[in-house]
Amino acid sequence: MERRPGAVTRPAGAGMTSQQGMNDLKHPSGADMDEAIVRERAAEISRTLGNCKKFIHQGNVYACLSGFRDVLEKMLVTRMLPQDQKDLQEGINEFQRQLMTSAAFRNAFGPVTFQDDDNETTLAFIRQLVSVSEEEIARSLEGKGETPENRAVMIMRLIDKGEHEKARALIGTNEDLLTFILQTYNARGIQARREGAYEKAVAEFRKALSLAPDDEGLLYNLARAYAAKKDTKPAVDSIRKALQINPAFAEAQSLLKHIEQSG
Repeated sequence: MERRPGAVTRPAGAGMTSQQGMNDLKHPSGADMDEAIVRERAAEISRTLGNCKKFIHQGNVYACLSGFRDVLEKMLVTRMLPQDQKDLQEGINEFQRQLMTSAAFRNAFGPVTFQDDDNETTLAFIRQLVSVSEEEIARSLEGKGETPENRAVMIMRLIDKGEHEKARALIGTNEDLLTFILQTYNARGIQARREGAYEKAVAEFRKALSLAPDDEGLLYNLARAYAAKKDTKPAVDSIRKALQINPAFAEAQSLLKHIEQSG
């Protein structure tokens, strides 16, 4: 979703999605795991790895490691073409060498050595580092070292644990903070649906909706995820709620018709 910083009105339909979200408004063609889809999944992993490089260059160690953890997790479970896998592995090995020489990384964790082509071991280690980083963020929030990014991370941890009321209280009237969190969950949900992780997609969209229950764009994406996992009733319920909020939502009208015809 995309909202103007400081806006106090709810998002309006497809216009409130990011470019990624706008692309998600296209209906599925029915094609399964063909080569194009497989290559797109590899490309998404590559883009995430590229973001990790940007984060470490900016000195944002937590965001870098969090993204790198996602890269490694997907590498272990994603089916891809041999050449794409080879290229991605080379990119991961190169990024690990970049981490080892990064001043920001070394200042945070000291000298570390990574082994090439050992994603499972690296993933276990990166998970430990992410956990350490989150604990440090929690401590910083207790003092005066809070930043907007750290605050968003901690609020999302509360949401992940189901503590929605506490999360809403911490967000308060901060629209920029709310927008960042909604965009993050929305992007995660879209990516999960495209990767076939429909349960995760539903979970991510529902987390966002716990903060913005009247966001028709999120309801639309939730309906897409339910439809993909063949849960017709919650898909129809979600898309109908989106249309109650915005009866002129053309993509929702089309999706409802598509679901009812398919069911």
